[in-house]
Amino acid sequence: MTISKVPARVGDVATRLRHESSRVIFAYWLSLNDGRLPDYKLWDPIAVPKLMPWCTIVERGGETGFQLRFAGTAVCDFYGEEMTGQAIGGRMDEQARAYYFDGLEEVLTRPCACFMTMQARSKNGRDCLFESLSLPLANADGKSFRIMNHQVIIEEVTYGETKSRFALPDITEWIDIGAGVPDD
Repeated sequence: MTISKVPARVGDVATRLRHESSRVIFAYWLSLNDGRLPDYKLWDPIAVPKLMPWCTIVERGGETGFQLRFAGTAVCDFYGEEMTGQAIGGRMDEQARAYYFDGLEEVLTRPCACFMTMQARSKNGRDCLFESLSLPLANADGKSFRIMNHQVIIEEVTYGETKSRFALPDITEWIDIGAGVPDD
């Protein structure tokens, strides 16, 4: 796993994302509020309809502390079940869950954005390398309270056995949107 020590600047993030759909989602998020944290009400699925099937919206709540407020159809199809409303973390081993939950906390409380690549396994045994982009959204008071996640399959992974259905990321990069990024 590689964690970027130098935070990505908003201006150069698009060049570091591997997939065009991630760049489109990031550009749309940036366009919503003139450099400030976008209000969740501004997010319009109709503006990016072909990309919404691979999006999830994460918020605090549920039995693990985080839940999916929305899960797109492609995400649900990949895992073989409806995921909207589910608690996050059931597919992860303890180490991966702790890592991801720490990241969700950073995105929400700092706030900052993050992109990473990681492997995930579907119920039918499909192993894929994903690029994931996590972007905070604000409530009416301007405080971060939801995360828009966009995921895209970069490639099928056809070798080796995975230990869980959701692995630790291969690469993680924090994006400074004005409040800094984690130190480690």
